[in-house]
Amino acid sequence: MENSNRVKSIEPSKSISLSAKIAELKKQGEDIIGLNVGEPDFATPAPIIEATIKALKENKTRYSLVQGLDQLRDGIAYYLNKKYNLNANKDHILLGNGSKHILYLIFQTLLNDGDEVIIPSPYWVTFPESVKLAGGVPKFVETLDNFQLDLNAIESAITDKTKVILINTPNNPTGAVYNEESLNKVVELAVKYDLKIVSDEAYEILTYNKVKHVNISSLSEEAFNRTLTVQSFSKSFCMTGFRIGYLCAEKSFIDDVNKLQGHLSGNNCTFAQYGALEALRLDAGLIRILTKELESRMKLAHQLFSEFFPIEKPDGAFYLFPNVTETIKKLGLKNSEELSLYILEKAKVAILPGIAFGKENHLRISFAQSREEIIEAHKRMKEVL
Repeated sequence: MENSNRVKSIEPSKSISLSAKIAELKKQGEDIIGLNVGEPDFATPAPIIEATIKALKENKTRYSLVQGLDQLRDGIAYYLNKKYNLNANKDHILLGNGSKHILYLIFQTLLNDGDEVIIPSPYWVTFPESVKLAGGVPKFVETLDNFQLDLNAIESAITDKTKVILINTPNNPTGAVYNEESLNKVVELAVKYDLKIVSDEAYEILTYNKVKHVNISSLSEEAFNRTLTVQSFSKSFCMTGFRIGYLCAEKSFIDDVNKLQGHLSGNNCTFAQYGALEALRLDAGLIRILTKELESRMKLAHQLFSEFFPIEKPDGAFYLFPNVTETIKKLGLKNSEELSLYILEKAKVAILPGIAFGKENHLRISFAQSREEIIEAHKRMKEVL
């Protein structure tokens, strides 16, 4: 008996495949530098750890509300209102097991078979697969040369089957941060064609070069009512293993997602939510230190790797996304996947191929690792490139 067509339709994660190869090389005693990893190397701030331990000691390990702890949802609403001048309350917030879980819930709630979702390319690997798992059809639209949104191309891609425009800013894998003018035009398109906007903002705190992140739902009341904002504690607070993401949306949509989550997974980890609550209380200075250090690493990595490839300087997240067309030709390789394997085997540096993000002839290089590792990775790559 065969498995479902639904599962057959989705692509395996390239990052997971590469991780298996890295594990194999490490077993053989190879020293691999992992610039493929999408998480900062900083420790989770001590107050978050302490709050989580305190919750465990107080036996806060039982079932909790499916939608999330009241005090955490109140805290998230307060955080969003203060930062983006929203008018949200806890009824507009739902907790999930990381951003991936939230995206799955959104598309299962929104889409019927054949509904289309417009996804600017390059894109995070999970977006199209979440759409397909809900019976939807991803429609990819190329971004401009600087990875900003091509609004004309987005409008041209809209059909009578289109239900959603998906936005990811700051962007993974390009580091692009979309400006307010572009986001206002996305809202205009959503109103004109009666669409929802899914806005993944997992890297909202991590912006550089004096560029500010714009929360699309804050642009107007209409924008708030049409936007499903996905955010996470993983990147901004170094809490990747806690698996705490959240959705901010109008109440009727939250109610339907909550109904689905009640059958799918129930509540999210109770004691981890107390750690997330403490994260919202952190001194803003700690976050500035994190962002300043990542900006320093970005400048270092951009300077070093620009020796090999042309690279658009990122304004957010923690990735470079260089064009490697000439390098592929020079080495007589076929594509970005072969190049990433070549660099892994010859230089012992792990980097993800651009094709994993829908963009051939590119690589995604993470600068979330230490400066020493970035410098050593450059040295090793220089010897083989």
